[in-house]
Amino acid sequence: MEEHQIVERLKNKDNECFIEIINQYKRKVISLCYAYTQDYFEAEDLSQEVFLALHNNIVKFREECSLSTYIYKISMSKALDYKRKKSLKGFLTGLFNINTAQSECDIDEKNYTRQCIIKLPEDLKRAIVLYYYIGLNQKEISQILNISQKAVEGRIYRAKQKLRIEIQREDVIVCKKSGIV
Repeated sequence: MEEHQIVERLKNKDNECFIEIINQYKRKVISLCYAYTQDYFEAEDLSQEVFLALHNNIVKFREECSLSTYIYKISMSKALDYKRKKSLKGFLTGLFNINTAQSECDIDEKNYTRQCIIKLPEDLKRAIVLYYYIGLNQKEISQILNISQKAVEGRIYRAKQKLRIEIQREDVIVCKKSGIV
């Protein structure tokens, strides 16, 4: 079935179609929400708000972007609303899955990377989370953030550069502390 037909079914309040959409996007929506809440139950609650907003506002959807982009746009909006209500503390700590069998050094590196991402300017953070964590392409990100694809490309590049510099700086500090340098 083509996306236009799915949207029409949703606009006609076809519950069966709506349940299919929920099942199709639930995991990614919860993942995005979890990156902001660090609490699975809060993420589930936010995802329910996302799908409720989709259900209530689908009639306003003008199909200028894909349905998935529209869903991620709502998700990002709900997650940012949550973030505004809560402190920045803990933001994105679940960005990378940590295997408990990993060495302490690996865990420290991932924790440090998370801390570096937290420190990024908000515009760079949004782009890098949507690209690497949610797995969206640059076109989808540009539609969600209402910026050009070139701007998305630039933000991802600048975020990676800032992360690279910060991580290299930390490596030098660790080497100095351990007497290597």
